[in-house]
Amino acid sequence: MLSFERPARIFLADEHPIFLAGLRFCLAEQPHIDVIGEAHSSAHLAQVIEKAAPDVAVVSESFNGVSVAEGILTDLPSQRVLIIAEELDNTRAHQLLGLGARGYVLKQSPGSVICKAIATILRGGHFLDAADAVQTPAGRRRGSALTDREQEILRLIALGFSIREAAERIGITTKSAETYKARASNKLSIDSRQQIVRYAITKGWFQ
Repeated sequence: MLSFERPARIFLADEHPIFLAGLRFCLAEQPHIDVIGEAHSSAHLAQVIEKAAPDVAVVSESFNGVSVAEGILTDLPSQRVLIIAEELDNTRAHQLLGLGARGYVLKQSPGSVICKAIATILRGGHFLDAADAVQTPAGRRRGSALTDREQEILRLIALGFSIREAAERIGITTKSAETYKARASNKLSIDSRQQIVRYAITKGWFQ
């Protein structure tokens, strides 16, 4: 849990409203965070963020495949910016940190990682998800090795189906479905339906 003298003012920017909704829901669970605004478009984004004057701006690295990170960091050199990226790219992460970003996290990371990143930034530090939270105990990239069947089971669970219902829907046994769910959960380091739903939001499975 974050703890500051006043709620931290956070601004969110991403082109996908569903992802923003999930992120906003996650941050709403933190009593010391206040989401003061959000943007779905990159148009005049630096000006919008500057006007909102947040303590931390959480901004997606790109909109419609075009990077906006450099522009934000150049136009707002004193603004604390946390970059949200689609894929792990250590070279890119260090490049953005070198340009002034205070943190770099992946969209598929648990909400607790973003909260940790915000807390670190507010205390004057820098946060690199690639080093702190992306590697599983086996050293594999989080979310990169799911099989089609594992993804299918997680998607059905996120949509509200029970393990038994998911198994019946795709024609496998309940035991097999439980095995796929366990494997996927282990790879992603998630262990609750709520975390599965959040992961589904980042993957666009509800669109």
